[in-house]
Amino acid sequence: TFTMIVVGGNACMYEVCARVSDFVGFKFRDSRETCYMILYCVACTFNVLLDFVITYWTAFKIIKGLEFRTYFGIPIQHVSSFIDRFESYAMQRMLADQAFGYLFPSTCLVPFLLEPIITIWIPMKLGAIIVRCHPEIKGQEADSYLLGPVMEMGRYADIILNVILGNMIFFFPGGYTHTLFFGMAFSHLYIYCFDQYRVLRSVPACTFANNEVDWWSQVMIIPCVGMVLMCAIFKGNKQGYGYYLEGSSIVPVCIAAFFMHFIVHYALLVFIVPMFGKKNVPNEKMDAMTYREVNQGIAASWFSTNPVHCLRSQKIFKHAPHCTYHFLGKQHVLQVNESIGCYFCDDGGQTPRDDHDKDWHEISNAASDMARRISTRMSATFGGPSQPVVSADDDKSSED
Repeated sequence: TFTMIVVGGNACMYEVCARVSDFVGFKFRDSRETCYMILYCVACTFNVLLDFVITYWTAFKIIKGLEFRTYFGIPIQHVSSFIDRFESYAMQRMLADQAFGYLFPSTCLVPFLLEPIITIWIPMKLGAIIVRCHPEIKGQEADSYLLGPVMEMGRYADIILNVILGNMIFFFPGGYTHTLFFGMAFSHLYIYCFDQYRVLRSVPACTFANNEVDWWSQVMIIPCVGMVLMCAIFKGNKQGYGYYLEGSSIVPVCIAAFFMHFIVHYALLVFIVPMFGKKNVPNEKMDAMTYREVNQGIAASWFSTNPVHCLRSQKIFKHAPHCTYHFLGKQHVLQVNESIGCYFCDDGGQTPRDDHDKDWHEISNAASDMARRISTRMSATFGGPSQPVVSADDDKSSED
């Protein structure tokens, strides 16, 4: 139940942040994706902190009613310091349960197991039913019902949220640490495989003009690293590392360390990291390419993606053949007319297509080859001396 509540809450935040980003009306999709990533991370982080505050007060009332005591035998209700209450075993245990349940499997596994069903399979089946039941739906409208979802950069926000939640477990006892991070490793391996399949087999197009989303994701990582520093300072207090802060005086120290790290990390990201980036090396071959050479290999151009230009070419200027509008997957209908800047030709739609099961065949062949190698190695190790393998070519050469 708790898992589905978390999944539903995160899905609601996903939809709200997406709609807000669309409502802003950014000129470029990169800016929209950046806005969505920041809004989603901040909103979910605030939601998590609010949940932990509620859990803290609920746990305090429970352990107070059960008359729990600290390590030194003091009843928990007689402890006035927030830090001493927070560090009590009962409080740490209940908050650790909350952190673990919130992240795994509620946040980093279940949503991604449901994602291919909810975002790809169900829409495709519903679209097929609608097109089959309505013969009046034809052409591009029918194609739109069967297209997969467009590529978006929401995965940055998903991974950053997982990192933030994973860092929170360091503030609590270590009983969940290994289990949590092994679970996160499995979850992110699945996410990588799913995204690989989604990009190659489902996404109709993926076009981003710059690295704006990637740069801001690096900025969003700064608080994650700052949380690790805060935890190290918090847990190192009174542990023989040279500082002994009583009561709640450790809190402002941790906050100051967090913001100092943020400033230093951001300065390194802005001023130092670009010094080690790739330099712009002149490429004489690319510089010498003409528009004609580029358009012969790329269907989308300023002309073929401009619907007004295509209408003017057909209805006003009456070009023969006219400039055809470029739809995804319909490159073969584009016609060559060099006089109006249309050079792309798909050879009558005879573009070779790979097998739909090509990826699976490659994986299965690689697995079979690895199994064969392991079997051969084990046979050579435990089965005693093996006879040399003689190929047909070697046998033929020996007969000669």
